[in-house]
Amino acid sequence: MERDGKTGSNRQLWPVLAGYFIMAFSDLVAPITPRIAASLPAGMQAWASFLPTTVFLWFLLLSVPVAVLMNRIGRRRTALLGDALAALGLLTAYFAGGEGLAGYFAGFGLLGIGCTAIQVSVNPMLAMLAPRDRMSVYLTLGQVFRNTALLLLAPVVTLLVWLAGSWELLLPLYALLTVAGGLWMAFTRFDDPAMNAPSAERVDLKGYLGLMKNGTVALCALSIGAFLMLDVGIGYLSVQLVDSPNPLLTTTFFYACRIAGSLAGVWILSRVDDLKYLCGCMAVAALVCVSLFSQHAAWVVYAGLGLLGFVLACVFATFFAAATRAVPERANEVSGLMILMISAGALSAPVIGAIVRHSGDVRSGVWFLLLCVLFIGGAACYLKKRKG
Repeated sequence: MERDGKTGSNRQLWPVLAGYFIMAFSDLVAPITPRIAASLPAGMQAWASFLPTTVFLWFLLLSVPVAVLMNRIGRRRTALLGDALAALGLLTAYFAGGEGLAGYFAGFGLLGIGCTAIQVSVNPMLAMLAPRDRMSVYLTLGQVFRNTALLLLAPVVTLLVWLAGSWELLLPLYALLTVAGGLWMAFTRFDDPAMNAPSAERVDLKGYLGLMKNGTVALCALSIGAFLMLDVGIGYLSVQLVDSPNPLLTTTFFYACRIAGSLAGVWILSRVDDLKYLCGCMAVAALVCVSLFSQHAAWVVYAGLGLLGFVLACVFATFFAAATRAVPERANEVSGLMILMISAGALSAPVIGAIVRHSGDVRSGVWFLLLCVLFIGGAACYLKKRKG
């Protein structure tokens, strides 16, 4: 890696952080799907509900293969490939989507593939730039940029509808930002040690999955899967917990507090052990989940969701850093496995929906959230004990 002092470090850091902003574009599919469905004939609207699946599917199918590819072509080239596919997908959805649902499926499929490549590559790039004892701080800073993109989605859509009468301009706007981010990274020099490793060409899919034999890596991977199920589950359940004419405000507030928690985490994790901090955060999250069983007032739900957003801000960064520290020479493989677990978020809605239908009470879905929190907290405390 290029080492020319603080200026060189910053020059490499910012385009990588821009990658975190771009990777969040895959999350635009779920909130705009109802708008797409509303523009379709009644007989086709049910098919539109599968559009978000076209994004989640590629995290499941391609995370590890992309990591295998990354060992051969390098992290930056993988990120640039992802940028190109994501931009092409956004433009395809914009120009072909108006012709029918097939255009949206093709465009969002390319977007999902591109964002998979971006996520797999930029996490180890950021970890490479971070000092070993501050890896969680840097990865949490990356989540600040990702969550900022998520927070801005609703206001940007609202503004475009007000100015142009349509949300569709969001797609070429995000494509332009993706191209700009890719060019920024393309003109920034990175030295990729993974490409130069003698074993890089010999690592295959079996070798990646073999990482699960490492207890720390396996526990971190499962914990990230539980975190994604918790994260998606909160988004799915929160709009049903509040009787409000605009329930989407719950998720907006949740991500606003997530950003606040990430910013606080950047400061806290530079002073406190990351696993110790996470154990405390999960204790708070468990208490919040318990309170949601009995409290029905809207302000309590909003406060609880905001507090959950704050204490969950550092979960991904902490487990990703712990897994990378366990096998630092295999950071690419670790990244592929961790991003693979993002696909676990697809389980939340059907599982919570089944629980709610069985019980007849929407608050019974909180049991799913509580179980995820307890697993994450138990894993963090176990890893902290081993580390100590």
